[in-house]
Amino acid sequence: MNIGFISLGCSKNRVDTEVMMAALKKAGHKIVNSLERADLVIVNTCGFITPAKEESIEAIIETAELKKKGSLQFLVAAGCLSQRYGRELLLEIPELDGVFGISSVSSMAGFVNRIAQGERACFTEAPPTEYSEKGPRILTTPPGSAYLKISEGCNNSCSYCVIPSIRGKLRSREINELLNEAVQLLKMGIKELVLVAQDTSAYGHDISPQPALPILLRELSKLDGLEWIRLMYLHPLYLSDDIIDVVAYENKVLPYLDIPIQHASSKILKLMHRQHDNRHLRTMINKLRARIPNLTLRTTVMLGFPGEEEKDFAELYEFVAESQFDWLGAFSFVPEEGSKAALMPNQIEDEIKVERRDKILRLQQKITRQKNLARVNSREKVLISSQLSKNLFVGRTYFQAPEVDGLTLVKTDFKLTKGDLVDVQLVGVRNYDMIGEYQ
Repeated sequence: MNIGFISLGCSKNRVDTEVMMAALKKAGHKIVNSLERADLVIVNTCGFITPAKEESIEAIIETAELKKKGSLQFLVAAGCLSQRYGRELLLEIPELDGVFGISSVSSMAGFVNRIAQGERACFTEAPPTEYSEKGPRILTTPPGSAYLKISEGCNNSCSYCVIPSIRGKLRSREINELLNEAVQLLKMGIKELVLVAQDTSAYGHDISPQPALPILLRELSKLDGLEWIRLMYLHPLYLSDDIIDVVAYENKVLPYLDIPIQHASSKILKLMHRQHDNRHLRTMINKLRARIPNLTLRTTVMLGFPGEEEKDFAELYEFVAESQFDWLGAFSFVPEEGSKAALMPNQIEDEIKVERRDKILRLQQKITRQKNLARVNSREKVLISSQLSKNLFVGRTYFQAPEVDGLTLVKTDFKLTKGDLVDVQLVGVRNYDMIGEYQ
């Protein structure tokens, strides 16, 4: 059977999609890039917040049009939205032939067989207690880079988030298992491993009395052929001195940290149940900058959380201005069904949320531009990912994470190979992107 995929949401979801693709290929199915050529399409959904849920529903409905045209036989929804609303999806979207949750993505082949035999099935068991979303993968990332999912689930109880109720409690993968997967990825030409989880800094808290992330990073650093190790999604509460030391002293661990702070007002942080305050954030950032040379910091902030007064927003604005993050994502609070924050008093009007978000983004745009301008005339390694024309390639430097930050456009008269790291002279800035020359 020809099977097509639509993968929505985060990088963790992308890894699940890659595992499903490999499992189905091993079972004898053919993975196709064009939905028009597919007999069955799997939409791996996101169910984190309302806009993501709406995007997932829209993708399912749009894909269902192919069934009406007769080119598609079966349509399946997988992932977080399916885990959360399984039977409800089957009832409300008759075009769906099956719904598959997050419990065991590697067993998708058996599920697909049931669908092909005419069963309209819903498989949404409770999240497992051990990491089971694993197996060989068909990579969908650009050449040279791959995600390495080190854990699943989350033990934090942020008041705005429903991920623990969807994905379950923290379940970390064993270090040897991750090293074996990393070796297989390196054999596929990977130069950069991007470590992801719901909270990477909490890795190993469930399986080891010792801090496990530093051990994992040191072991990964020993692998021949691996050039870059990038850390994403680090909760400020668990960013220990041991982790900082590894980033500072292991050459392969990039001086790039993605630390979602969410807010800077101690009052709002307490309401969010982030378990730290403004002082903790300031101390952490000062420590990071003092101990890690050439550090790049990325963060995420939330605007319009219930109870956010003008003075709280002003405190966040001032904090962002002072902290000078290299990259920042900002989004408006969404009162997510099932979260504690959705029931809190003093909800903020949407217009105020958008206004505050836009102010933060305008501030950050200026900061990021100044940061990039300061990088002009420096030389950096660039991981080449694609080619736009004969003399123009696209890649990323160490200070640019995949999918969320800017890119580097590389002008050259030479033929560059996708997936290679090359030394580039940075010569200019275009919006959020860098312009470089390879000679």
